[in-house]
Amino acid sequence: MKLRILLANCAFAFLVWVAFWALVTAITVVLGLTGRLTQSAWEVAAQLANWYALFVGVALIHEYMPLYLGHGRTRRQFAAEGAVTIALFAPFLAALLVISFLLESVLYGMADWPHALGRAHMFTEPTQVPLVFAEHLIKFLAWTTAGAFMGAAFYRFRGNGILSIPVGVAMIAFAHGAMGVDPWGQFLVGWLRVLDRFRFDLPDTAWMPAVGGAGVFLIGLLLTWPIIRDVPLRNQTA
Repeated sequence: MKLRILLANCAFAFLVWVAFWALVTAITVVLGLTGRLTQSAWEVAAQLANWYALFVGVALIHEYMPLYLGHGRTRRQFAAEGAVTIALFAPFLAALLVISFLLESVLYGMADWPHALGRAHMFTEPTQVPLVFAEHLIKFLAWTTAGAFMGAAFYRFRGNGILSIPVGVAMIAFAHGAMGVDPWGQFLVGWLRVLDRFRFDLPDTAWMPAVGGAGVFLIGLLLTWPIIRDVPLRNQTA
């Protein structure tokens, strides 16, 4: 297994992160100098990374699967590499978020700005590396897995794939509920507000976040495999 999909996505994600980090830092400085900075900027910015992870999952099926099958790989081989890609891409993306928070803490400390959090998290300080990493690892596992499942449904069933959206949304909401954190953040506008109805109030135990993350990952794979195991390739221009 050469893991070309993983390497390609990690390389692209790193380049996106560098540009995004520069943008967030610039906005942070402007807000700080104008006295409008009241919390961690990366707490807000990290919410966009969830959606990035979702579309990585969609692209995994919609873009990479036809390419790999067209070059003679079997569906089983692709499914195995796709699962490993999700399992390893999530911690890579989580590590980038940890670095973001740590760099931000240095900037806030130098400028004497309040490095506070505005929402509930597994961590209480942005510098609590293990907890910051764990929360984002679970988030990205859920969002990428849900994206792959929905991407598979839309690829195979076209318009009828819309029926997979509630299931994908429930996966994400369950993983977040297991951590006791808000699944949707501050970017629910227009019709996206319907997502706010998807929340799970789960027991607050030490093992629940791990169960939520691993459970969603495994269930997502189990739901995705029957869809792609015999999916026919279709003309991408159709």
